[in-house]
Amino acid sequence: MLSWTAYLMNVVVESQPNCQVTLQVELPSDLVSKEWQTVARNFQRNVRIPGYRPGKAPQSLVDTRFAKDIREELTSKLLRESLNDAIREKNLRVLSVSQVESVEIDEDKTMRYRATVLTAPEFELPDYSRIPVDLAKESVNEEHIQRWLDQLREPHATYAPVEDRPLAEGDYAVVTYAGRLAGQPLGEAEPTAPAQLQGRRNAWILMNENSLAPGFSKALEGMNVNDERVFTLDLPAEFPVAVLAGKPLEYTVTLHAINTKSLPELDDTLAEKIEPGSTAEKLRQTIRERIENVAGSQFENAKRQAAVKFLLEKVNCELPAQVVEREMAGILREIVQDNQVRGVSDDELRKHQDELIGAAQQSAQDRVRGNFLLLRIAEKEKIEVSEQDVAQRVLEMASRYQIPVNKLVKDLQRRDGLGPLREQILVGKALDLLASNVTVRETSAAS
Repeated sequence: MLSWTAYLMNVVVESQPNCQVTLQVELPSDLVSKEWQTVARNFQRNVRIPGYRPGKAPQSLVDTRFAKDIREELTSKLLRESLNDAIREKNLRVLSVSQVESVEIDEDKTMRYRATVLTAPEFELPDYSRIPVDLAKESVNEEHIQRWLDQLREPHATYAPVEDRPLAEGDYAVVTYAGRLAGQPLGEAEPTAPAQLQGRRNAWILMNENSLAPGFSKALEGMNVNDERVFTLDLPAEFPVAVLAGKPLEYTVTLHAINTKSLPELDDTLAEKIEPGSTAEKLRQTIRERIENVAGSQFENAKRQAAVKFLLEKVNCELPAQVVEREMAGILREIVQDNQVRGVSDDELRKHQDELIGAAQQSAQDRVRGNFLLLRIAEKEKIEVSEQDVAQRVLEMASRYQIPVNKLVKDLQRRDGLGPLREQILVGKALDLLASNVTVRETSAAS
């Protein structure tokens, strides 16, 4: 590493839009000459020239024969080390080097170049020593516990046929149905319509308002086994499948059977099946503790999010477009994948493309601003990430994704993922600090 203190390096900083900064750097001739000689001597010691033993060729011959190589190595070294020093000298928070251009070495050995770097946004750090937030903390009650227990009892439910009455709310109807739109089978009239709306054979339908489409189960009430019924549903304007929203669908439905579901009583025998070694009372207590842990984690996460939101309202700054665009691309992938899992077609997503992009852009801007805020707090508080912190996070990731630790480490190294991983840990520590400074004004929560 060069000792820059003995030389006068001239650095002119020009701020550009989009968090970019241009550095005009000039290195004095005495520094460049000294390093030129050092690089040339290294070549003289190491190159092989016919007729001379290694290291014995005249320096003038080496300088002539390897002039281009000497110049390239010298330029690379001076660029790397002088740019790092210029960034430190000007206290720039550099995210990446965008471009280095106009590199010149004059005959008097003065070196000049221009570098464009992407920097973190500048803003005044708001006071984060006391952060008041209004949050609702959900208390665990018997209704919560019972809901969880009912879910655990579901796999052990039994179903009994009903033969002495018509179909009613809460029953399970076994039906064959087909939908039509404008006189055509729904699948032909609107191929992107979800398959479950088009029709099915011998489908089990729970008789409640949330089944299939609004009004569908209500239209079946009163049917007897082997009955056929034709009816029209006027789908609401806010129906989640946009291509069908506000349109009338005609359904032909045949009822094959009526069933009722019964959940078994939660006794020690069932508790043992659900969780070996447990009793009904122990299982109830375990569920209470789990719900309390979940509620506690959710409350802590909400506290952190509220703290960041509170501070971001006091931070207004330009954001680097490249960083926002990269974050937005990730958010859009998440949105698309989530909608595809829910059965939304690609055509439907394209129809709402502008709306999705707008939402993703706003989310990306909030995330990026929040990240820069937390990194500044970590810098001010001198928070550090140790090797032990990184090792612990890698172990957790390997366990979560069922990947051997060595393979995960190699993968992170291959795609330069250890730096971002350190940043994630640093941001998490800054969030922990913020959470400790939060004063919660608790509000009541709905059960």
